[in-house]
Amino acid sequence: MMLSREEKMQLDEKIQKRLDELIAMGEQVLGTERSPGPGVIGDSRIDTQMAYQWATSTQNLLVRVFGAESEHYRNFSAQVDKYLSFSPTYRAQGILKAAKDDYENEQLFSVRRLIEAELFDDFLEQAEYLFSSGYHQPAAVVAGSVLEDGLRKLCNMNGISLPPKPKLDSMNSDLAKAGVFSKLVQKRITTLADLRNKAAHGQWDQFGKEDVEEMLRAVRRIMEENFA
Repeated sequence: MMLSREEKMQLDEKIQKRLDELIAMGEQVLGTERSPGPGVIGDSRIDTQMAYQWATSTQNLLVRVFGAESEHYRNFSAQVDKYLSFSPTYRAQGILKAAKDDYENEQLFSVRRLIEAELFDDFLEQAEYLFSSGYHQPAAVVAGSVLEDGLRKLCNMNGISLPPKPKLDSMNSDLAKAGVFSKLVQKRITTLADLRNKAAHGQWDQFGKEDVEEMLRAVRRIMEENFA
């Protein structure tokens, strides 16, 4: 079942809270450090019962959030799947902190995508309102601007360098070459770009209402596929 945006954000908050709790617990575990004893060579000891409880709970969270093949889960497990003394626990705590940092950075990226998706949606709603009010030519101009801005953002997100004033066709080609979307989508965008150019230059007689209606559907579909 698909989660709503609100449910996703609530889940993200729970995950970040749990990561914080486990990091705090890890500090408590490390705080139980004690000497191995007079004449005993080896690593400092810790409260093993607390340590294994912490390690098991952390592994459970990491595998659910990042997956069993993730670097976070594998590196953490490599430290704790042995007798837990101070040093491996200390290293495992560092891995957990890195996982939290990576998760939060990824969430910032996801939130940015969410905001951009909502902005695109607002402008597309304006275009659809113009269309429904009988102004299909201006609707095409607005939809074309949404498409161009969306391609620019996709290039930035995928590390594709752009000139100060990038051309829509060039961005379309570069994104397809980078595998961001298929050749079929590239061809669809080429058709939309042609209609956008005609609308932007006032060539009203070279396209009809039906063309703009299809343009609105296609632009919305492209934005949803790449910014949902």
